[in-house]
Amino acid sequence: MILLLTLTMVVTGSALGAGPASATAASGQDTGAACAAHATSFEATADAPAMSIRMGCAGDAGSLRTLAHSDSDLVVAFDYHVPERRDETRALAQDAVAAVQADQDSGHTLAQALYDHARDNAVGLYPATDAGAYDGRITATGDSVVLVLPTAEIGTSATWWQKFLANGVGWAVGIGASALCLALTAPGAPLAAPVCLGVGGATGAFVTEAMNAAFDHASFGDPDTWGALLGAAFWGAVSGAASGYLVKWASDAAGTFVTGLQLSLRGFAAKIGNLGNPLTYISDRLSEMVPALLRRLQDLERGIGGADAPLRVMVVGDSMTQGYEGDWTWRYRLWKWFHDQRIDVDFVGPYKGTKAQAQPQPPARPALQGEVPGASLDNPDTSGGYAAGVDPAFDSDHFGVWGRQAMQDKKLIRGIVEQYKPDMILVGLGFNDMGWFVSGAQGTLDSMKTFVDEARVARPDVKFAVADVPQRTYIGGRDDLPLSTTEYDLLLRQAVPLWSTPVSPVQLVNWSGNYTCARDACPAGYDGLHPDALGEFQIAHAFETTLHDRYGIGQIVPDVPPSVPDRPLGVAANVRAVSSDLGVTVTWDRVYGARGYTVRSRLVGATAWTETPVQANRYDTTWTQDGWEWEYSVRVDDADDGTSAWSPIVRATAHPHTAAAPTPVLTTPTMDGVDVSWEPATGPYSDSVDRYEIITLDKDTPGAVLQSTAVRGTSAHIAGLTPDHHYLVAVATWNTVGGGMPAIARPVTVNGKRPPVPTDLRIKSVDATTVQLDWSGSPQAAGYRVWYRNRTTSNPWLSDETISDAPERGIAFLFPGNWNFEFAVTAVNGQMESARSDTVFVPEPPGTGGGGTGDPGTGTSGTFRQAVRTGGASGPGTGRDLARLRRAPTASPGSVPTGQ
Repeated sequence: MILLLTLTMVVTGSALGAGPASATAASGQDTGAACAAHATSFEATADAPAMSIRMGCAGDAGSLRTLAHSDSDLVVAFDYHVPERRDETRALAQDAVAAVQADQDSGHTLAQALYDHARDNAVGLYPATDAGAYDGRITATGDSVVLVLPTAEIGTSATWWQKFLANGVGWAVGIGASALCLALTAPGAPLAAPVCLGVGGATGAFVTEAMNAAFDHASFGDPDTWGALLGAAFWGAVSGAASGYLVKWASDAAGTFVTGLQLSLRGFAAKIGNLGNPLTYISDRLSEMVPALLRRLQDLERGIGGADAPLRVMVVGDSMTQGYEGDWTWRYRLWKWFHDQRIDVDFVGPYKGTKAQAQPQPPARPALQGEVPGASLDNPDTSGGYAAGVDPAFDSDHFGVWGRQAMQDKKLIRGIVEQYKPDMILVGLGFNDMGWFVSGAQGTLDSMKTFVDEARVARPDVKFAVADVPQRTYIGGRDDLPLSTTEYDLLLRQAVPLWSTPVSPVQLVNWSGNYTCARDACPAGYDGLHPDALGEFQIAHAFETTLHDRYGIGQIVPDVPPSVPDRPLGVAANVRAVSSDLGVTVTWDRVYGARGYTVRSRLVGATAWTETPVQANRYDTTWTQDGWEWEYSVRVDDADDGTSAWSPIVRATAHPHTAAAPTPVLTTPTMDGVDVSWEPATGPYSDSVDRYEIITLDKDTPGAVLQSTAVRGTSAHIAGLTPDHHYLVAVATWNTVGGGMPAIARPVTVNGKRPPVPTDLRIKSVDATTVQLDWSGSPQAAGYRVWYRNRTTSNPWLSDETISDAPERGIAFLFPGNWNFEFAVTAVNGQMESARSDTVFVPEPPGTGGGGTGDPGTGTSGTFRQAVRTGGASGPGTGRDLARLRRAPTASPGSVPTGQ
């Protein structure tokens, strides 16, 4: 706070006197000439320092008037006084002017040319983001460099003058600093020229960045920061044998060099008044930076960042590290930080790309029981590209893979380290171990320790930066995940200090503390976990902080930017729907970087859409019958980064060549799952049946995913289901074409028990032909069946396979009147079923004569048709459960309609 207050005082002029320019500026404004706003005297100054400035209107510029077109043009002269190296100084000025002129000849303005010079030599203190708006001419004449801005190019705002002076003064200081450096070297020294060019370029850029920071009321560090930054910048500008010469020059002459620079900056400040106050502030403290400058150069000479030995960094992680097609990735933001800090770094590892968008293909066949589906660890998908704005020079080598676990990488890391020989390993693993039930907190920690040990077998002196695991938004049914994540992070913090050796330190990276993602919200992630553009900056910031604070790498860790690039959002174009052997196949043009798509579908004539997320530009409707006409619309879905508009609707009629589902499908609950059996499929296309897919869905877990497996016989035991949870069960037939529409079996409760008889059955007459039933059920029941009979006859009790999920049911179309019927309920758990409950019926209304026994006009007995009003019902082929299956996400390939 004190530093920021001081900087504010510096900029406003209250920390230092207003200076002689104040009166001149006021006088200039009285004359109406913008060139006079910050005018100085054009008279030569006796005993001038190595650099000085003259500025004002061309009409007052004496011999320099001939360089301008109008008396009201702005003329700025930078004069150099280094008599012992006068010829070299003139040559430096001429070369610098020629570079700016060449930049202008290519189409840039003078403002852009000076800005480009500062950017190319940036030291990382406060990189400029605005070149300013002006143009003009630049000339080297004698011992001076002269800038001339026509009247129309001169701004009148304080901001305009600030940008102009920061870029112009910094550029000019670069020439003078190189000359000062040469004056402090032995004449004819072969390495003096490249070293002094590097020193001058970095010093000038430092002055520009410091002035811009002061003008923007931003913190620009202290002398220790300045010295470390300039040391890294000097080092980065030279190479080879010149590095050693640079260190010797700095050790011998840095103090004298800084003294000469101080005198020149104070001279500038005295001439330009309040806008020069930052230069006074800097010059007063420059001498304090010399020790930090020397320390940084000596550190660089000894190791990290040395030109002859770039730091070899391997980034290891999972999907959050590898990234998805079109991402910037935090790896890129970290690489940019290394680059901006002028640290010579070489990212190493077996892979280069992100995970690519999935290829369009028909639904994959479900794995047979006993098969282990999934991609090989040896051939992950790393073919995806990066965001369009990524620097083509990005060194993207890495060892990050979607879905990767510490348990897996601990077995691979020794060989990878042997092959790529990293100096430092940055690790972001552990989420998938706990997220996919591979191990708990302690098991994940054990895997991470083994990972470290195995890497050291290949290289005993490798350094580590190991990140903890971030939280994610809540997943229904996973109350364990935030708890295990918190426990692991605590265990890791306690363990990491014990893992270091004298030659192989291990430091903790506070990923979770820098990444704004939690149980209730995740503004740093696009899907509740994976980083968006903001999250990428935050993760990089976490690693940068550890590298800077624990390993001394880099000079500053910039704040996470307040705004980040928006992700480009394309549209689904050229959507086509055609009849196929699977049913209907929908395709559209691939959108680069689309994280996914949403397909909405419905039967023609229906009003409600079913929306299904897919990862590739293809969707197949396989759960359909011949002749059904479907319509579709598609949009790009980038999750929290936005969705596109829906595409125009397209239609197609299904003519599938898939086989019908087997019937009947029988389910019997067990203590750990369900036994399922069926008769072989019959009918068209059943002569090429390859397998049967058993699909289960946990109805008690919000957001649960479909699980499926397959067998070639006519029965299967599905184990590993959650005890006491209620499951929907279905079976689909797969022939050589693909999977067909499934048959919905009776639901089950995983407990292996027959449910108790429902009690407290109650009935309410809704109207003359409709009743509402409700009863007391049991959590042991997977569902309920309603039984009925005409109580005026001796007909038997009747029911069907319509299963109610809840203990209530609406019954309609009871002709000739609902008082003719009585009802009972049974509870089911697969094929296990309770006895019927007590019966209920509606009393006869007055004047019915005992109630009708037939339908007037037909003479037949009373009829009964059911309609679901409340509570929901299911059963073989019922649309409600089929729709539920369509909407549910899938964790395994198969006939479930994922479009993958």
